[in-house]
Amino acid sequence: MAKFRRHLHSCFAALLIGFANLLPVSAAEVDLELVLAMDGSGSISEPEYILQIEGTAAAFADPAIQQAILSGPTGRIAVSVLIWADAALPKFESGWYVIDSVASANHFAAVVLNFHQHSGRRFGKGGGGTGIGEGIRYALEMMRNNKHSGLRQVIDVSGDGVETDPWFKNAVELPLARTMAKAQKATVNGLAILTRDFPRLDQYFREQVISGPGAFVVVADGFEDFGRAIREKLWREISQQVARGGDNEVLSQMAALHPQRQLKDD
Repeated sequence: MAKFRRHLHSCFAALLIGFANLLPVSAAEVDLELVLAMDGSGSISEPEYILQIEGTAAAFADPAIQQAILSGPTGRIAVSVLIWADAALPKFESGWYVIDSVASANHFAAVVLNFHQHSGRRFGKGGGGTGIGEGIRYALEMMRNNKHSGLRQVIDVSGDGVETDPWFKNAVELPLARTMAKAQKATVNGLAILTRDFPRLDQYFREQVISGPGAFVVVADGFEDFGRAIREKLWREISQQVARGGDNEVLSQMAALHPQRQLKDD
């Protein structure tokens, strides 16, 4: 009888463990879930692509940006890089990283800096048309399927052109993508890279791309200006959450970085 009880207890314990494994895992709360959705379409040359990568890496290595990240209500954000192109072509993502310290911010900066080696850009992949809507759809899916629970969800869309017609019928285009973002309560912000072909791209981004509460557009005057623009954009996104946390010292330090620009709404 004692042997049977031990066997019964063992079976019951195994059943409990199995049941526990079926339960949903609690999501880790972060101040912000951020997808950096960068243009990798055919209009982007390799030097221009690398300027986006290097500018983003430098922004996350910036001590002021790092301090702003750590000063939110939970003191951490979850971030991922997404390279999108034509809707018919593969997308490349870095996976999700939690930034909750200076060390983790610097680590993510290093991940971004080396991302071009793993994106396939140097191997002829990417390119084609400009599938902005599909990029947003994919980013929304990334946020739905990660293990984080963000107080806010933000998609950063950076690019140098307008959306082009997809190569196949089932691609999600911008009008539907914006509706999907609103349904998920995600904000879509824009970084418009002005070029000779699209000198008023910022207006297009304001009217056709961004959506959600507090959505805005930051302008880069060409790819050489991307590093400054992404730094400003990250500051504006992060400072919205810092303001909720009430860290006036960090806000003052960040305001000093952009004394003429940081409080302007588009």
